[in-house]
Amino acid sequence: MRYLFLTTGSFQFNSSFMRPKELGRHLHELGVEVHYVVDAGAYNDALPSTMPFAQVHRVSGIGRLGKLLSRRRAIGRIDPTVVHLLNPQPSNSATIFGTRRFVVVDWDELLSARTLRHRPLRLARLCESYGRRRADLTVVSSRHMQRLFADKYGLESLYLPYATYVDGMPDGVTPFAGPSVVYLGNLHCDGDYDILIDTWRALGQTPEIPSLHMIGGGVNLSAVRDQVASDHLVNVHVHGFLEWPEVWRHLRHADLLIFPIRDSLGNQMRCPAKVFAYMQAGRPIMTNRVGEVAEALGENAIYVEPSPKGFAEAIRRIFVARLPDVAHDLSRHSWASRAKQLLDAVSRGLNAKGVAGISA
Repeated sequence: MRYLFLTTGSFQFNSSFMRPKELGRHLHELGVEVHYVVDAGAYNDALPSTMPFAQVHRVSGIGRLGKLLSRRRAIGRIDPTVVHLLNPQPSNSATIFGTRRFVVVDWDELLSARTLRHRPLRLARLCESYGRRRADLTVVSSRHMQRLFADKYGLESLYLPYATYVDGMPDGVTPFAGPSVVYLGNLHCDGDYDILIDTWRALGQTPEIPSLHMIGGGVNLSAVRDQVASDHLVNVHVHGFLEWPEVWRHLRHADLLIFPIRDSLGNQMRCPAKVFAYMQAGRPIMTNRVGEVAEALGENAIYVEPSPKGFAEAIRRIFVARLPDVAHDLSRHSWASRAKQLLDAVSRGLNAKGVAGISA
C-alpha cells in the first residue's frame, strides 16, 4: 500500500502535523510505503532528514493556483493508494477535488467552531461539508466530534485521539527556585491562557504563591509578555519557545501542571496533544472537565471551574506541600496502536470498494 499524507504550509512548526508524522512513522513500521507532499520553503527544508521512514515531496508554484496544480501533479506522480488530509480546508480540499482515490479525512478539531478571525466562517463550513461527503474514511480525534457527526450527519467515524509523543529524556536538575506551576501551549488568539493571567493577578504577588511558567510561542507571545509586565506579575514567567529537553525538565520538576480550557463547542471537539505530554511527565494536573481532556485523564486530575476564581481557590488549597507523582495508564495511548487501528480501517474500506490502487 502506498500511503500519502497531503499537507500545506509549515510542517515543522504546525503542532497539529505531529499527527500525520507519528501515524506515518508507525504505518511504515507496519510495512506501508509512506509519502508526504509538503510545500517548498525554508521552513520545510529539514523534513527529509527528520523523516527517514518516508519519501518527502516538496512542491512549489507561483500563487495559490500554482501550488494547487503542483500538489495535484505530485499526487499523479506518486500514484498513492490512499490520500490522507488533516482538517478539510480550502487548499487541501481543492487538491483532492475530483480525484477517484481512496481519501481519509482526519479531523483533530472543528475549525468552524473556533474563533479564528483570519478564516471566513462560511468558507470553513463549506470545506467541512465537502470533507464529510468526500471522505472514504472519516477519522476524528474526539468522542464529542464522533457523536456530533453521527447524530447530526449520520456519519460513522473512526475515533483516533492523539497519543504520547515525548521520547525518553533525562529529567535533569530542577529549573525552579521555589514552588512552580507550568503551562505548555502556544499563545494563539482563541486560547484560554488568559484565565491564568487573571488567576495570578487574583492570587497576588506574595512569596507563598507559586510561580507560573508559560512555555510556548504563538502570535500573542509579545502581547502576553507586555500584559504581564504592565500588571507587574513578577512571579509569572513567559518563556516562549523552548527546545524539548528544556520543556521536559520543566514538566518533570513542576509542582503542578495546569491547563485552562473553557467548555465551548470548539474545545469539546479538540484533542489537545499537551494532555498526553502532561500524562507522561507524571506530575499532578489541574484542568477543567471538558471534552477530550476529561476523556484522556479520567479521574487522575484536579478538576476546577474554568475561571480565575476556580483556579485561584484550588491553588491556595493544594499548595501546602509537594504532591506526589501521578501514575497514568499510558499503555492504551501509543501512536503504534493508533496507526494499527487506522491501517485496519483503511484496509477494510479498500476491500469493501475492491480497490488496490487507482490512477487519477
